Amino acid sequence: MQPKLHTALRKLGVLLTGLALATALSAQTYPSKPVSMIVAFPAGGGSDVLGRAVGKGMADVFGQPVIVENVVGVGGSLGVLKAANAQPDGYTILAGSPLELIYTPLGIAAAKNKPEDMRLAALVGHTPIAIAVRKDLPVNTLEEFVALAKKSDKPLSFGSTGIGSLYHLMAEKALQTAGAHGLHAPYNGIAPYIKDLMGGVIDFAVVPLTGPVLGAIDGGQIKALALASSKPLARLPKLPLASATKGFEDYQFSIWIGIQASAKTPDAQVAALHKAAYTALGNPEIRKVIETAGSTVAEPMTLAQLDAFYKKEVLTGAAIAKAIKLEPQ
Repeated sequence: MQPKLHTALRKLGVLLTGLALATALSAQTYPSKPVSMIVAFPAGGGSDVLGRAVGKGMADVFGQPVIVENVVGVGGSLGVLKAANAQPDGYTILAGSPLELIYTPLGIAAAKNKPEDMRLAALVGHTPIAIAVRKDLPVNTLEEFVALAKKSDKPLSFGSTGIGSLYHLMAEKALQTAGAHGLHAPYNGIAPYIKDLMGGVIDFAVVPLTGPVLGAIDGGQIKALALASSKPLARLPKLPLASATKGFEDYQFSIWIGIQASAKTPDAQVAALHKAAYTALGNPEIRKVIETAGSTVAEPMTLAQLDAFYKKEVLTGAAIAKAIKLEPQ
């Protein structure tokens, strides 16, 4: 071997060894500085409340602050993009949901993020979802709703957080199952369309069963017809499952909140995030915050199980969008 070539190969070997050592040391000392947690929606929403709760617990595990930053815009796409495009070292994470990770890219042409940009490191909680109607709509069950939607002289109106949002696709799926058509009114957020549902401006909506919505149901301002879940909700024990109605057997959804990192993040950092998040979720005080917000604390999953869960969620979203012939707008 030529001396120059031998020297070059030896230097390359030293460099590669040094890089491997640096990576190993980085993994062992992670995190050695504050971690930024991005929330893609305004303060006070589900992602924000649950993200801040678990972030506080993760900070205790890490011995480093977890600083929440609300990055709002384009249906949550801007927040996802900031997390996805950050240095993939575990220091920028996302407290995200399927709304911005999966459904926004399906319905908003301006959204540039893709589900595969991110990797799920932990599931924090699930928020149940129900089909609800204005208080004076002459139906009290999902069967009666289906019958009314079919025979109504004009399409029933419904609200959602935007074209392609989970709430939009779920409402369209319900109408499709009923063999009916509806009139979609997209809103800039959940609060405005819940307000219009309570005021009788729109006929029905798919709603997350969180504090304000539960209060409206308890107060008789809206009527919940069916729960889009696989099991009853203790908070509303009389609310039937949608799956008990013919045609709705597979009508099961929930809003989950999870901790995501860029898909390019090394396995060691993702494993550290996974461990810290589930350690935090074992704290009774943090669990109480999540449950008070109307969510159910998620059961722990391995990273392999989380990967499989996320892939299934992506396929489900794509299938619904295809079924209703959704085109990004």
